[in-house]
Amino acid sequence: MSDDLQFTVQRPPAYGELTDVLPGLFWVRLPVPRAPNHVNCWLLDNGPGWTLVDCGMNTDDVFEIWDKLWRGLLRSRPLQNLTFTHAHLDHFGFASYLVKESKCTVRLPLAEWLNGWKMWHEREEAPDEQLAAFMKQNGASDGDTAGIMAAQRRSKYLGLRPPREFIRIRDGDLIAMGQREWRVITAGGHSPEHASFHCENDNILITGDQVLSHMTPSVMVPSAQPEANPMKEYLESLTRLEALPADTLVLPSHGLPFRGLHTRLAQLREHHLARLDDVASAIAGQTTAFAIAQEVFSRALYDNPRQAFGESLAHLNMLASTGRLTRDVSATGVISFTPA
Repeated sequence: MSDDLQFTVQRPPAYGELTDVLPGLFWVRLPVPRAPNHVNCWLLDNGPGWTLVDCGMNTDDVFEIWDKLWRGLLRSRPLQNLTFTHAHLDHFGFASYLVKESKCTVRLPLAEWLNGWKMWHEREEAPDEQLAAFMKQNGASDGDTAGIMAAQRRSKYLGLRPPREFIRIRDGDLIAMGQREWRVITAGGHSPEHASFHCENDNILITGDQVLSHMTPSVMVPSAQPEANPMKEYLESLTRLEALPADTLVLPSHGLPFRGLHTRLAQLREHHLARLDDVASAIAGQTTAFAIAQEVFSRALYDNPRQAFGESLAHLNMLASTGRLTRDVSATGVISFTPA
């Protein structure tokens, strides 16, 4: 799928290397101790200091990289601002350390800040009764639920407590990062209020996880919102981004920078529509998110049940919203779907 894109480089830089992208805009690639194995962060030159978009996980490797950069190449000017695309751990987990050390400000959408706190509490508390109830609500038996919950382990990479203070950014806001002006574009699907940043003057789009070069972003129904339709939100976001120029320079959080935005948007839409068709064609009678997770997302079922159930339900809720499935709730609260 990525063969049709025009990549600015053929291979990624080494972890922690400060790589020029454009004047005043640098790429720092950080390791992630799980798939995908990296996250891209973007460092922008403000003049008297720096703005950093996303900052990586709370790991020893990430600490050593930022420590080396701020003691070396970046030492003459401070980090002034941390701006986030969203609050997933690989983007947001190291934030509080940088805030404490640099006294920088933090910017992100309100729903992302709240989601960061929610996920931090979930990691602190380990798998909880709400997750078990969510699985049972979506078709898992008591035995299946007990087995999946027993397989869960406390993560080694919990992330730091999220920053307590932040500046809220909203869809349509114009913000300064580096010596450029960027318009905030927020969208649901991958996370509640994911922010991308578009510089019209220089035709650049920092996409976070909303548009990736080599991967398809995960789209999941959160356990707290079982009736949510994130797939609809994600597909709508692709349509919105088509309004940007086709030759926009795309800076994704995973993979390589590229041009060919419209091509990639079409590929991502085609992937999700094909997967929706696959799920719909596999349903002959009444089914549940647990049954779909066993069939389609079996690899994640025990390793990451939130993802397995969340992605399964994202497809089912989307199919129900378009009339291809009928959603029912039993007297005991179990959610099921049947062909319309």
